[in-house]
Amino acid sequence: MNSDISKMFATKLQELRLSKNLNKSRLSELAGLDLSYIGKIERCEKSPNLRTIAKLAKALDVPVKDLFDF
Repeated sequence: MNSDISKMFATKLQELRLSKNLNKSRLSELAGLDLSYIGKIERCEKSPNLRTIAKLAKALDVPVKDLFDF
């Protein structure tokens, strides 16, 4: 992802996570991802692939498109 999209994705991910009252630890459990990886995505240090994006959407109980609604 380019840096602007990465920043917007990271912001949206964090907004959705907080709106669901989830901390990073709980999201990592629900998505089956490492806690540190969730943090790196939210800090724009890593860009998730499509499979990871799908896992995050499922864990947040939202359609994938909602993660790109920015």
